[in-house]
Amino acid sequence: MKKLFILVAIFAIPFCGFAKSRFFINLNAGWDHTTNKYYSYNNYNFFDQDGAEFSWGADLGYKFSDAVRFRVESRFGKYSYGQEYTGAELLKTTMDLNYFNINPHLDFRVWNKNKLELFVSPGLKLEYISDSNQETELTDGSVSDAGYVSSKYAENMTGFVGSAILKYNINSKWGVTLSPEYTLYFKKLYDKNDNNMARFSTRLGIEYTF
Repeated sequence: MKKLFILVAIFAIPFCGFAKSRFFINLNAGWDHTTNKYYSYNNYNFFDQDGAEFSWGADLGYKFSDAVRFRVESRFGKYSYGQEYTGAELLKTTMDLNYFNINPHLDFRVWNKNKLELFVSPGLKLEYISDSNQETELTDGSVSDAGYVSSKYAENMTGFVGSAILKYNINSKWGVTLSPEYTLYFKKLYDKNDNNMARFSTRLGIEYTF
């Protein structure tokens, strides 16, 4: 039995080393721009709150080879929009939507030189709106949380995502990533919107290989 244990340990050591070297994690955050979020509800003036859009998350991945990787991305984020009023006691209402998504990706390395690597990364985005809130500014200077913006949005969204990952390898363990991304969702956020929702994103990250 002791000899069998030693043999198993001998064979397991290189396997464990291989497995460890294949797994990686990436912590990242960045800015988003979501389009086709809202429509002209009750003929009020619609506005985008682009400066309020951001997201952060983590990727867990496995390297099949130096050129092909699989990763699952989990993200939290927020996007905003609203409507302005004329000739009323209301000034404007801002709606914030907080979301969580889980996104499987396949990364394909298409270029590398020295410490730089470039991946293209198609994937699927599975998104759920976890919370929403709206705030209305009144002409008398007060603020109300009453619901003036339509809340009949789609709580679950799925879409196709295409991204690129530019990675700078500091050493064999650590790297810095820049990831522009485009997501086209398979449906509209509101039924009355003209087009399906879409999102442009840019993120900075720190990647560690185990």
